[in-house]
Amino acid sequence: AGAPAGGKFAIINLNGSQHKVTVDDIVIVNKLKPVSKWSVGSTHTLTNNNDANDVDDDDGQPQVLLLGSQEKTLIGLPFVNGGEVDVMVEEITRDKKVIVFKKKRRKNYRRKNGFRREVTFLRVLDIRFP
Repeated sequence: AGAPAGGKFAIINLNGSQHKVTVDDIVIVNKLKPVSKWSVGSTHTLTNNNDANDVDDDDGQPQVLLLGSQEKTLIGLPFVNGGEVDVMVEEITRDKKVIVFKKKRRKNYRRKNGFRREVTFLRVLDIRFP
């Protein structure tokens, strides 16, 4: 699962979506707010302790759900205490355009819209076991 990164991997929860990550992975998530906190080049530690330096989701959900390596796997109930994942904000940009086309046949009804979501690119720097 995480063989290229020394066998370590983690499942993290960011903005309500879960991602399986290894070291040096790029994770694409919906834009993380506030932008002043998640600025480009900033480094964050995702953990489950409620310290002032830690990052929590808006709904207070823990981030590190599972930690694994070739020797052992730590499954959180619902999160792994003491597990940490370091991430760095690489880029904040807009995603590829998605065309939204609506049509009702025989009614001369056609609507074409484009949509580009704002995304944040995160690079996983380190995964630490408790």
